[in-house]
Amino acid sequence: MKRFLSLGILGAIVLSAMLYAVGVLTRDRAFAEADRALEARALFFANTLDRTLQQRMMQTFTFAALPSVRAFAASDPVARQPRAPVALTELRAIVAADPNVRAASVVDPSGVVIMTTDNSMLAEWGARGFTREALQGHMHASVPARQAGETVQFFSAPILDNLGEIAGALILQVNAQEMWSALDAPYAVVVVDEIGVRVMDRSFANLFVALASLPTDVTAPRLAEKRYGAEITQIRATDLIDLADAVKRGGAAHVVYRDAKGRAFRAVTHRLITNPWTVIAFDSEDEILAPVRQQLFAQMGVAVVTALVVIAAVFAAQSLLQPTGRRS
Repeated sequence: MKRFLSLGILGAIVLSAMLYAVGVLTRDRAFAEADRALEARALFFANTLDRTLQQRMMQTFTFAALPSVRAFAASDPVARQPRAPVALTELRAIVAADPNVRAASVVDPSGVVIMTTDNSMLAEWGARGFTREALQGHMHASVPARQAGETVQFFSAPILDNLGEIAGALILQVNAQEMWSALDAPYAVVVVDEIGVRVMDRSFANLFVALASLPTDVTAPRLAEKRYGAEITQIRATDLIDLADAVKRGGAAHVVYRDAKGRAFRAVTHRLITNPWTVIAFDSEDEILAPVRQQLFAQMGVAVVTALVVIAAVFAAQSLLQPTGRRS
């Protein structure tokens, strides 16, 4: 009986060791597969977002080359008056033809709005990033911004005169839903700008919230230029320091971090080409390991049942082989 108990204990120890080893190997394999899937998602969404931004930027540049818009922007204030109706008709046609375009505006070389389809006439946009970039000769796609209760993007392109000099800029105000639609998928994906502020997040409560706390000298200039819209007067932050550090380093990175509730997450980052934004594809380790745990529990159940059957068989065999007492 003692030998039987010893064999049973030894078998239990061996079984436990085997199940532990299988569990570790299965978990590591699940994490490796999840990391590959996250990397593919981050790359796919970064490419999709790049393509969406570039298409709208090229469209803005094309509209900026319309003869009526160029003639209006390149004229002095007196000569603009007779050219304004045709140019304004062109801008209104642009807005009417695209449901995502909220407004079209022309600014002069000082950044003042001199023609628009909304109520921003004579607004001074010279300090805003999308205006500065266009007046320096670049096409630009801004981060989403809160504007009149709506989240929009500003796409800008320079307007050139007949000598190739910059005569102003065309600004298109576009519903940010266009960009979000590019990332419409049943996966957890967030986009942050170069300082780690969320500019795309399905949780609207986290929109314009930084991954980690930012110093005032970083946030103040961006708030002053109304980068995230006039309605955003401060930048709140979460405490995802490891994830924020990976974004600062740029490029593709694999990160394991914990949220405020202590839950572990795995994430992969990928930097865009068009803008210095980063796509973050992530998933919780609990969700990754849920199928693994189910499989492991099933294996444990089979192993335990098998062990019990073997023990019962050995015990029965030992009982049958045990010699009976002598007859009198």
